[in-house]
Amino acid sequence: MKKYSAHEFATLLVVVLAIISTAGGGGAVAVVGSNRVQETTSSGPGPYCNNNHASDDYEAHKAHVLDELANVTPTTQGYSYATTFPDPAGGDVVHGEAVCTRGVGVSECVGCLIGAKLSLAQTCAFYLSGVVKLSLCGMSFVPVVAAG
Repeated sequence: MKKYSAHEFATLLVVVLAIISTAGGGGAVAVVGSNRVQETTSSGPGPYCNNNHASDDYEAHKAHVLDELANVTPTTQGYSYATTFPDPAGGDVVHGEAVCTRGVGVSECVGCLIGAKLSLAQTCAFYLSGVVKLSLCGMSFVPVVAAG
């Protein structure tokens, strides 16, 4: 299982978001490292999921992270939030990030994040990483390696 450092995750996220913003919908594919990242829907941008499959434990941790992102992000200043679950010293650790577009209201942010969470949970089920960029928000998740 490929695990990403925080720096690798940030790089992957920037590359994938750049691809999403320029793809315009319609089957864009990009290669990032040895993982093939592909558009999983033919209408609109993303979500994108990698081709590596996750364990049941990882899937449970991912669900926790996506729920936390959807619930906490709208309560933060700037509507931007990142979280990691469980403790990075454990196995099957998931890191996630979410952000809402500047200037949107709380209810718009909440609605968008719920849609992003559902999209990632359904489309990227049992994948190690995924990212979705909607018009008002974005959300992503990736495995991480314990420090040390």
